[in-house]
Amino acid sequence: MKGWSKIPTLLTRMMLALLLILLATALLLGANQAPENRRAFGLALVALLVLWKGLPWLARRGAALGAWKVWLLLTILCLVVKGAWVVLVRLPLEYDYATFWNYANELATQPVVDNSRYLALFPHIFGYASFLSWFVKLFGPQPLLAQGINVLLTLCSGSLLFLLGRRFWGLAGGTAAYLLWIVCPSQTMYNSMVLSEPLYTTLLLLFLFLLSGPLPRRMGQTLLLGGGAGLVLRWFHGVRPIGAVLLIALALWRFCLAPDGLLERESRRHWLALLGALLAVYLATGPLWQARIAARIGEEPSATPGYSVLVGFNETASGVWNQADSDLLYSYSNQPGTTAQQAQEQAMDAAVERITSGELNFVALFREKLRGFLGADSACVSYSARVVRHTVWFARGCNAFFYLVLLLSTGGAVALWREKDRSIVLLLPLYLLGLTAAQMLVEVAGRYHYSMIPIFLLLAQRALISPERESF
Repeated sequence: MKGWSKIPTLLTRMMLALLLILLATALLLGANQAPENRRAFGLALVALLVLWKGLPWLARRGAALGAWKVWLLLTILCLVVKGAWVVLVRLPLEYDYATFWNYANELATQPVVDNSRYLALFPHIFGYASFLSWFVKLFGPQPLLAQGINVLLTLCSGSLLFLLGRRFWGLAGGTAAYLLWIVCPSQTMYNSMVLSEPLYTTLLLLFLFLLSGPLPRRMGQTLLLGGGAGLVLRWFHGVRPIGAVLLIALALWRFCLAPDGLLERESRRHWLALLGALLAVYLATGPLWQARIAARIGEEPSATPGYSVLVGFNETASGVWNQADSDLLYSYSNQPGTTAQQAQEQAMDAAVERITSGELNFVALFREKLRGFLGADSACVSYSARVVRHTVWFARGCNAFFYLVLLLSTGGAVALWREKDRSIVLLLPLYLLGLTAAQMLVEVAGRYHYSMIPIFLLLAQRALISPERESF
């Protein structure tokens, strides 16, 4: 029995070792891909020297004001910084951003949208477009409506970062995490675009906040908490179809890395009830969500990610969007009588054929996909290039901040390794590993790591702040 008790600690260390390998590989691939990236990495090292002592000092000075005062000051600062950017930098609607906006306006004014096949092929587009349509109904299609909502979501996600950081590392940890979120340059730039990342990242942090607190004493409250978390997870999955990553991470932590939390009878009853309620609500609302989409778009949405897998294993395109695979999908979709599901199934068949052809160099493919996914954080600059000047400097700043966060996260992972920490904090590295693994199977893009940045910021606090965990 004594030998068995060491297995969770061993598994935890193996998981953290994988994370350290991932972080080191991302830094190596990213910093070495071009001279500009090496300059950004040099800036990150300089910033690391400054922040290593400076940020904890500043965070503790802020924390001395008290939780409510420092949160209010940070939120006002966040509103000023993010709000000023979206007012001053106005980007034209194009690419996916125009798609989201146009569908939001149709959903706000029509019972069934026109040109619904795109939504049927990619139903996650509906998740954010329908959310945005609520505000279009209330305020009309105002020029900065989506950008203003992005700023509000940034305030929400920053506040959740503050609460999670305080819960994990004390008030100074929450203060430092919120501060870094405010100065994150790529996040600021993305706020000028119409995109789903601010919404599903806020939902991700809300899900983590709901589950990271102490268990309720009453079973009814536990079931309510589990049901609420299940609803948040379903909404998260509807906007970005990666809900399985969080479910798997939660199951791995509770049953493999920290099973001792199930040994005590009362704790076991509450945890099993919470997980059961979460899973039941998540699964039960799936068909309801699909039916809602079908009613608004006039046809059944696809439930198969065939096209995304097909693109993800296109070695020539390094796993990113390409015209050839897009044309292939639409050649399936445009066949008379073909449903969106059938088109995606045909794309999946083509993906399987590509994977099993024996022509792929999987090591080279995954290396390039990881480089595209985690090697830089300057995609926002490319999207803004028609309006923003000095793009080289903006790209350098975005990448320098990203490399800094990766370095700090490495320090946080090392600290967790040394402490043999098996608390629910481990959901942070599990999500990072899970999302990266999932992206290696499907299409990648630089902005797809957006939701990882606040997780990196939380993990980084363990390297900066001595833990003083607090409850509410």
